[in-house]
Amino acid sequence: MKRRHQVVLFAVLLLSLTILSPSFDFRGSQLNQEREQEKDTFPGSLSRNEDAQAPLEIVVAMSDEEFQAFQKIAKEVAASQLVEINLRNEKPDTYKRVLDLEFSLRENGDVVLLDSEEVQYYARKGYLYPLNGTTLSKSLGDTVVELRGMTEWNGYQWGMPFDFDPYILAAQSSFLKRTGLESLPRNKDQWVKLTQQAIAEGIPLITMNINDVYGTNAWLNHLEPRMAPDQVKRTQIDSQTGDLQQGIKLMNQIQPLIRLESTNPEFSPTADQNYTPMVVSLLSQLLSADQASIVDEDSLERISFETLESVNSRSLVITAGSVEAEEASRWIEGMTSATTQLKWYQQVNRLPAKQQELDLESEKLVGRYDMTKGQSWFSHTQDVPAATTESHALITRFHQKVQQFLKGEITANQYVDSIRITSLK
Repeated sequence: MKRRHQVVLFAVLLLSLTILSPSFDFRGSQLNQEREQEKDTFPGSLSRNEDAQAPLEIVVAMSDEEFQAFQKIAKEVAASQLVEINLRNEKPDTYKRVLDLEFSLRENGDVVLLDSEEVQYYARKGYLYPLNGTTLSKSLGDTVVELRGMTEWNGYQWGMPFDFDPYILAAQSSFLKRTGLESLPRNKDQWVKLTQQAIAEGIPLITMNINDVYGTNAWLNHLEPRMAPDQVKRTQIDSQTGDLQQGIKLMNQIQPLIRLESTNPEFSPTADQNYTPMVVSLLSQLLSADQASIVDEDSLERISFETLESVNSRSLVITAGSVEAEEASRWIEGMTSATTQLKWYQQVNRLPAKQQELDLESEKLVGRYDMTKGQSWFSHTQDVPAATTESHALITRFHQKVQQFLKGEITANQYVDSIRITSLK
């Protein structure tokens, strides 16, 4: 009997140990096998827990000066949102190549700053995470409609507009008055008056960056009729040959009076004879030139400007490979808050992407420059977002012809004919 009692006592003791010890598992290798199968089926489920404390990797492409300002603000926002971040700044001229490679290898960061016009391209390839399911969906409605439209595709929002910089046509107001104009040219006849005034004064008429594909394109579209490659193609289809010939004639008249720069042109805030009276530029460049001026405000030249069709816009996106979508959306929300948007604008002169803040700063610019009050930063004839990629591909394709015309290597007629011939193929 004693031996029997011992066996029962041992069985009870063993059962107690089994219940009390969570680490004891009779399934042994079977459980491990099930866990491995779960890991294979849901590859992100375990890595999300394992990397829960990993900092967000944020990838941008900026100049050293701009990145310095961005870095400071980004870290302040990260601290306020209780998020850790690592920032990586790539060279702008190789940025797209780097992104394409990293996206294809699934080795990209958690958050990427993209040109807004590139967002649809990466969304179509499945590289981005839709923002509709994040906390950002609440604040998307506060952004500028035209910018938000660039980042929409297939019923989803794939990017949060961060900032934008419009292309402008600017002129010294005194030069316009000497020409007999109260504002910037609106038609062919007014452009002719400007060319005649420049010839009479023995100066170039206008300066632009020959390597800026969107800047030169924006200026060509300001002429009458619109003479940029994508518009020339459409004009030809519509058989508006009379208007087209008028545009060709005007281009040939202006071309000898164009001063070309290989980088973004400077625009003097004073009546300096070494500078041309008109410039095609980004708004940020004009504002920076004003801020850098050391002369008295009373001696500054009054500047007139109006927006051209194109804008340089950037958006923050979350990558599809990120396992930190919640933290990423919190950081982006902080970066696009009203306070941060205004701070960023004050430091780099790129306009805020939030409508209320944009309206506030636009009112201040109206008092500072000769510009039409209530002027839209966006063209009402601008292509709908779906056509943006196609239009920009055509602009890039013919940019060499634009450069050849600006240099005087080919005439406006040859420029137009090259687009016509290619379109007919």
